[in-house]
Amino acid sequence: MRIKGQSDIQVFISDDGYICLKQTDDVDGEKVIEFAPAYSPKVTGAISALQNFAQAKFEKAELVEE
Repeated sequence: MRIKGQSDIQVFISDDGYICLKQTDDVDGEKVIEFAPAYSPKVTGAISALQNFAQAKFEKAELVEE
């Protein structure tokens, strides 16, 4: 299963059952991060916390620019 968001980021499940994030860019090439299924709750919690932090920072920066 592959989930595509940005054109340079892929989220997929490996043949071994690991949750994988793969990003390819012109500078560093291909980078893959693999998480064991047992860490799924921690990964999703961390992503959610980062999303909330980033959104708050984005909204604060948007107010300064206006």
